[in-house]
Amino acid sequence: MRLRTKIAVSQARAIRRAMLAAPNKSVFQRLQCLWLRTREDMSTEAIARAAGLSVSHVRRVWSDYLRRGLAGAQGRPKGGQCRRNLTPVQERAVLAPLKKVARAGQPVAARDVQIRYERLLGRTVPPATVYRLLARHQWRRVKIRPRRAPSNHTIRTVSGKISGPNHRRAGWAPQPA
Repeated sequence: MRLRTKIAVSQARAIRRAMLAAPNKSVFQRLQCLWLRTREDMSTEAIARAAGLSVSHVRRVWSDYLRRGLAGAQGRPKGGQCRRNLTPVQERAVLAPLKKVARAGQPVAARDVQIRYERLLGRTVPPATVYRLLARHQWRRVKIRPRRAPSNHTIRTVSGKISGPNHRRAGWAPQPA
């Protein structure tokens, strides 16, 4: 079996600072593996139990640290839109004119968004793509609210109980600001 690689005190301080500033739990756990090994001189199995990770994961973290330094030990970010069709800026450009229409009180159909999206992209996309786009940009579904039959139309019009031509019907609208 190989001897353990020792690290300098300055590197141990850098690990501690990074661990305290960790943005999420997975990065904290990875840095905790390094910290427990350097400062507490714990075995790989004990570190795995303490950090709640597998033994192979603890070994991989240490290997990443020795190869690529502190940035390598923090791991790669997870998730993201690897297969997206448009950039976020392009998506906002698709929705910008429709946002003005929606703010004016007119309904925006998902089909209208899909037509603009497909025109910019140059190919067809399924409706689910458009619904995810709308959700990503905090648009919500607006539904018609039921109304009772007007008893006296002139009184209700004067009091503002009946909406005018800008009454919002079913469609999509951005979240109110």
